[in-house]
Amino acid sequence: MIIAEAPRLLLREFSSDDVGPLAEILGDPRVMEFSTNGPCTEDDTRQFIDWCQGSYRDHGFGQWAVVERLSRAVIGFCGLSHVELDGAQEIEIGYRLAPSVWGQGLASEAAEAALEYGFSHCHIDSIIAIIATRHVVSACVAEKVGFKIDTHTKYRGWNVRIYRKHRTANAGAA
Repeated sequence: MIIAEAPRLLLREFSSDDVGPLAEILGDPRVMEFSTNGPCTEDDTRQFIDWCQGSYRDHGFGQWAVVERLSRAVIGFCGLSHVELDGAQEIEIGYRLAPSVWGQGLASEAAEAALEYGFSHCHIDSIIAIIATRHVVSACVAEKVGFKIDTHTKYRGWNVRIYRKHRTANAGAA
């Protein structure tokens, strides 16, 4: 099911057919450099997709496949997840894209689509991004789509900045 459309991308729910293409992306150490879990195996990726599908059922959102409109190829994931941070329940945006598409503004495009869906369709009031302090590129993506630094903390042993974006009055109108 297609969740959101962007000029060059589609966000859609993952299916079991996505395990191979996504495993190739998530198995790349460059993609997973700032992931607290590190590179993923095909089995890890299958479990991730199962978890995403459970989140769609339980919460109405999750991490979605990022698909190039023209080629229809899966180039990564972007979406929303429940996370516990410093004892509080939050909704976090996450994104990972294949290195072959880095530097084209696609992460920002996917993030904007995921945020719009979260604010307008799921009526989420506040979304965070947990970004390792050394991950400059991800911080740029977050800032480009309107996140502001909220605080600094440790998350799974990493020094991170917590960025936050709130729903605006017009985002809840859909």
